[in-house]
Amino acid sequence: MLSVKPLVDITIKRSLSEYITALVWSPVGHTLAISSGAGEVVLWQDFREIILKAASGASIDALGFSRDGQWLAAAGQASEVMLWRLSADSSELVDTLTLGSTWIDRLQWHPHQPWLACNCGRIVYIWDADQGESLTTLELPATVQDLAWSPDGTHLAASAQQQVYIWDTSRWSFPQYAWELMSVSRALKWSPEGAYLASANQDNSVGVLTWDNVCALKQSPDNPDDLPVLLAGLPGRIRQLAWADIPDVGRSPILATTTRDLVVKWMLIPDEGWQSWVLDIHQGTVLDVAFQPETGFASVSLGPWLDFAVASCCGASSSAGRC
Repeated sequence: MLSVKPLVDITIKRSLSEYITALVWSPVGHTLAISSGAGEVVLWQDFREIILKAASGASIDALGFSRDGQWLAAAGQASEVMLWRLSADSSELVDTLTLGSTWIDRLQWHPHQPWLACNCGRIVYIWDADQGESLTTLELPATVQDLAWSPDGTHLAASAQQQVYIWDTSRWSFPQYAWELMSVSRALKWSPEGAYLASANQDNSVGVLTWDNVCALKQSPDNPDDLPVLLAGLPGRIRQLAWADIPDVGRSPILATTTRDLVVKWMLIPDEGWQSWVLDIHQGTVLDVAFQPETGFASVSLGPWLDFAVASCCGASSSAGRC
């Protein structure tokens, strides 16, 4: 029997009035933001609690720090986006954006600029936090499912129904590319270097777009290898996507997908295409997955328990069914 020892000791335990909807670490310092189904937003800075928003009855479902850690955004059921400016000794609510009457469940900060993208029905709003003004508004033909900035910040992808629209951030007037899928795109994830864009789809498949071949979306290429790849055969809903941040990620990327009680590892092997391995050691529904930075080790959370399983996903030599 595998013996699992705890890696950390619990230092502080905090209960909110409702279930936790989001946990986000700031990229700077040691600050953790927490939100709840009752509408609470709480910061922990070096184990010191700061209540940014008390319970209101309207759920907070999206939470995110800007890349420099100076801004925190929160949104949810109330169709409002709240923006706090953070410093070492203060937290100030600077803006509350009212964006209609639709639940907001996606927030994405630009990787280099203080630009916040969020969804509200068929609209994507992009707000410049430093200037306190709208940068642009993008209207899509259907409800926006997810948003994702490219790692270099030059493109924004948004999924709506069976399309993924991709804008060049220097030209917002119309999408530069449109990627058509066979099913509704539910979640988007760029690989760490921006070489690939993955889409988790409603028909339990994953589409993978190679960015070097993105121009093929505008034409009918003679070489079908230039077209996006469809990874199929997953037994249930895809809950999460995660890319490994490893050397040579552009040539041999590793993608982890969660479905039911499984994590499926996909790896692009040169001259062989995408190959899959199933990690089936879990004893409950896999709710989330993440790679340890600069390694091929994946940690997954299982529901309804707060447990973690760790699997090595470092190479194609891993045996099928176990890693």
